[in-house]
Amino acid sequence: MPPNIILAAPNSTTSSSLVTPASKKDEDQVFTWNEVYHYVSTNQIKSIHRNKQVQTVYNQWMKDTLSKYGSIENYLLSTKLHFKPIEDKNRPPVIILPNDFPYSVEEGIKHILLWSQIPLSQSYIEEILEANYGSKTYEWVYFVNPPEIQSVRKLPHVHVFMRQHIN
Repeated sequence: MPPNIILAAPNSTTSSSLVTPASKKDEDQVFTWNEVYHYVSTNQIKSIHRNKQVQTVYNQWMKDTLSKYGSIENYLLSTKLHFKPIEDKNRPPVIILPNDFPYSVEEGIKHILLWSQIPLSQSYIEEILEANYGSKTYEWVYFVNPPEIQSVRKLPHVHVFMRQHIN
């Protein structure tokens, strides 16, 4: 499995057999949990995207933010990401924020980001998610975008999709 792809939380109820592959990118498609899980776990993360309206707003925001701050990293560090110093490189400070421009997912799926100053290990990501959300309540799947599609390259971050378990 590619290093940027991490499987879902323990006890996940997802079945990739319920996913019908899309023949073309539908700009307004709303992705179900099964589709999100399937695309992440099979390293097809480029198949998950924002809807057209959110993408348009995001593109304008990127343009305006780059003009004002010079980089997205400068914007984030000056407005949202106020990290504490790293005391333990195995457990660096992490800031959890909702994605301001979330991918197009069905209601009930949260799209959050785990921000750090250095890359996070899979075990530490799991520890953070377990401590903040709990795998008895939530199931999740997460990934790190490959460099060619990262819009924020200098600040490590993990995309997390999560939802409450459905019994």
